[in-house]
Amino acid sequence: MRTRYLNALLWRGGDTRPTLCDFDVVDGRVTSTEGLADLNVDLAGAFTMPAFRDGHCHPLFAGREHVGPDVTEAKSLAEIQSLISSYASLNPEVIWIDAAAYDPSIAANFHRSELDSAVLDQPVVLHSSDHHTLWVNTKALELSGLLHKIPALSAGSIDIDEQGIPTGIIREWEAMQFVMSKLPALTIEQELDCLDWAQAELLRYGIAEVQDAWIDPGMAEIYLESARRGRLKVRINLAFRADPASWLEDFDYFDMMRAEVTAQNNSNLHVYAIKFFVDGVLGSSTASLLEPYVAGPKVHTHGEQVWPKVALLAAAAEATARGYQLHLHAIGDAAVRTALDVIETVSPKIAAVIAHAELISDVDLPRFAELNITANLQPLWAREDGQLMSCVPQVDRVRIDKLYRMRDLLSSAARLAFGSDWPVSSPNALTGVATAVNRCLPGGSSWTIGQAVTVKEALNAYTNGVAAQLSNSERPGTLFPGDRAEFITLSQNPFEVLPARLFEIQITQIYL
Repeated sequence: MRTRYLNALLWRGGDTRPTLCDFDVVDGRVTSTEGLADLNVDLAGAFTMPAFRDGHCHPLFAGREHVGPDVTEAKSLAEIQSLISSYASLNPEVIWIDAAAYDPSIAANFHRSELDSAVLDQPVVLHSSDHHTLWVNTKALELSGLLHKIPALSAGSIDIDEQGIPTGIIREWEAMQFVMSKLPALTIEQELDCLDWAQAELLRYGIAEVQDAWIDPGMAEIYLESARRGRLKVRINLAFRADPASWLEDFDYFDMMRAEVTAQNNSNLHVYAIKFFVDGVLGSSTASLLEPYVAGPKVHTHGEQVWPKVALLAAAAEATARGYQLHLHAIGDAAVRTALDVIETVSPKIAAVIAHAELISDVDLPRFAELNITANLQPLWAREDGQLMSCVPQVDRVRIDKLYRMRDLLSSAARLAFGSDWPVSSPNALTGVATAVNRCLPGGSSWTIGQAVTVKEALNAYTNGVAAQLSNSERPGTLFPGDRAEFITLSQNPFEVLPARLFEIQITQIYL
């Protein structure tokens, strides 16, 4: 069937400019107009562009969080307490209350007693907006075995008061898993419903393809079952998380899951990468810095790295030998340097990815281009919101103002792709584009505007930039003849509106 789209203000991607034209779609691919069409669709001059892609997000985690209470918009401790208390009253059958995601900049002590005031006799778990920190009540600590005994940790921490009693703040996954492992497991039907909801959200924002950047044992099976039942609507690329304590044994499981995905031969499910956490996050003072923290729980220290470097090198080399792409989480400048060193030493055949790269030293910035690394940045973090401002006291303003060097990376010829890290931040790519261009909240003042990118650069980073990150020649994130016809239309032409008005643009039609 030949469908002809008429009067499209078409931006095909790359360095092209939007042009008013017609184009045909035959068997799901863009072609030139020739002959008679079976169906004509008049786009009435609407701005038409490739569908968005998200190079770093967590759809299944987002779907799971949707099951519990949402405290994302809560602006005060009292509001959080009210939301949690109301949820407990309305859902007495829920054993563990698992809520997300609180703003660490609100006025609160973040002590277990503050959650006890809302719910005392049920365990309560709140995820911070950075998703590297838990805030739990006393019951959760008790049921997790943490109230009276603190386990030895190689990374992360369980905060304690002057008497050595846990406060209720737990940082990084090694520590967090003592709590998270106690939550009742969802049934496969519940997991599939979570994934359905997450996919509907992605499709609502015009997102055709994503990198799920954290797959633990048991999660790939959910994606496989979704694909078997014909419920996988978004192209998902899985990245298995390598654990410092069990990576060698886990790699055999990764290979087995990759083989199952390959055997299923579903065009919407693929395995490319292995994810490595090099460090934590600035908000929890667990990001690894070249210069020490100036305040907070890690004052006078440099944060922490999740892996001993020798082990990280060995695991990265093994991943490369098995044909996986390296996808490294690195936030602090010391962690970014470690990630670069590992990639340089291992010399992978598939171009590696460093996700987040929030703080990059001047001497390390050119290495991204030299090593053909994709920097996957989160544009919604490049604004003075509560999450950013909560990091200022422990990091200092000078270093905060050096975060998210999008312009410098592009100027150095580095490969740039965008992701949301959803549910850490919204998967709304249009808001991400507006933020990358303006470096501000809607209606706010620009922050470090010298690191802003152009509209074209932002759109490319959300389309063909992610496709290049995923080495996806089958779906390159463009709309040239022969490309997959995955496109959206917008309410305005983003190349012509004032930068501040970019926040007003909406998706009007989605064609996937």
